[in-house]
Amino acid sequence: MLKDYDIHATLASSDTERAKAWFADKLGWTPTKELAGFIRYEVGPTAFSVYESPSAGTAKNTVMFWLVDNVASEVARLSDRGVAFEEYDFGDFKTVDGVMTDPGGNHTAWFKDVDGNIISLIDAPQATQKNVVGPMIASSDLERSKGWYARVGGYEPLYEEGGQVVGYQSGGATFNVYRTDYAGTAQNTVAAFLVPDIRTEMADLRSRGVTFEDYDFGNAKTIDGLLLDTDGTTNAWFKDPDGNVIGLQGPDEAPPA
Repeated sequence: MLKDYDIHATLASSDTERAKAWFADKLGWTPTKELAGFIRYEVGPTAFSVYESPSAGTAKNTVMFWLVDNVASEVARLSDRGVAFEEYDFGDFKTVDGVMTDPGGNHTAWFKDVDGNIISLIDAPQATQKNVVGPMIASSDLERSKGWYARVGGYEPLYEEGGQVVGYQSGGATFNVYRTDYAGTAQNTVAAFLVPDIRTEMADLRSRGVTFEDYDFGNAKTIDGLLLDTDGTTNAWFKDPDGNVIGLQGPDEAPPA
């Protein structure tokens, strides 16, 4: 089931070379894997990827969290590197000098990458891991999302905060589903699972009511929901109830002759 496999955030970019330069200059991160139009980064034991997409910039919601030891220190450090932090007013809570504090003692700050992807910095007293990243998946109805993730992936909440955020463990990684008015704006893939047998996982998800998307990328296209790319990589995509596109990434296979 999905809950057994690692998940990582996927950030859309209009130019991965420009994105690579930005992440190096502003965050000091260098890729661990590069393909044409694709970059993978590792942050502690977790990872995320940046990939070229015509849908870059469509997501109006936070797409990834970065859990750190101390948000205020990271805001100061990254500001010195030229990162601009956002100011938000949520009514009961708002940022002060870029940092929001909630009643649980958590601190959050937000910044945008060069493509406008919103990334949140978080420190949380109860967190057992630091310097890890994970997807932030937008939801317009958190109860509906909780039911869907339980049915489709076998997930039970790892934590819940104020009826606004639900955290899940998936393999050795975590992800958050959170309520926002911007759910459904992202037209790009927002997260991907790394699975050892993509066909078996697709069959299991179909038995749980999941429908896979079919795409034509020009040089490659899905067949019955499965993409065997020219470089041998295998991928499939489906949508959650809010229309978030979620991917499966399987092991490499021999590319088509």
